[in-house]
Amino acid sequence: MRNFFLILIATLGFFVFLEINLTPTIIAVAEAKTQLMATKIINEAVYRNVSNINYQDIMSIHKDNQDRIVLMMPDTVKINKLAAMTSLDIEKELNQLETQGFSVPLGLITGSALFSDTGPPINIGIVPAGTIDVDVNDEFVEAGINQTKHRIYLNVKTSLKVVVPLMSSTINVAVQVPVTESIIIGPVPEWYMKFNSQQDPVVPNLNISPGALTEE
Repeated sequence: MRNFFLILIATLGFFVFLEINLTPTIIAVAEAKTQLMATKIINEAVYRNVSNINYQDIMSIHKDNQDRIVLMMPDTVKINKLAAMTSLDIEKELNQLETQGFSVPLGLITGSALFSDTGPPINIGIVPAGTIDVDVNDEFVEAGINQTKHRIYLNVKTSLKVVVPLMSSTINVAVQVPVTESIIIGPVPEWYMKFNSQQDPVVPNLNISPGALTEE
């Protein structure tokens, strides 16, 4: 009986040791791999949805009768549709990731290159833990003499819960993926409608007669 209690105490002590010393490492490894997997899923989903989109599909450039750009206007209907379709695609892929999960060998947790592929597998669960926010933004970057590059991006943000034996943690995933870009010749107009997939833009008063504008 005494030997039984000694074995029981030793076993409990071993598991307490594992929990204190290995669980933080397991969590760190699981979070890093989950971050990589989620980023890959988001990138692939965005590229599937934007592969056939050109700059002119979502951006209208208006010029005056002297061929100067005076207004840049995004197509908010197409942008909202793009954001919605991308969000649904990402949600579907992340839900599949939840059913699959993944595992890492126990040897990987030790940090030893020699034993990184050895030992029993530790099962890791992934659960979507928040909404998927997809927004569109843009930037202007100098591209040479009298030239400016206009880049358009999709920003995706979501949260995932990483579940390992004995505990769990939540990670935030934020990915910015380029959609399209174009070179603007000449000065960037003082007024242009900012991208925002949540709200319709407000048209500024340019004091330019409609007949003086042409659309490119």
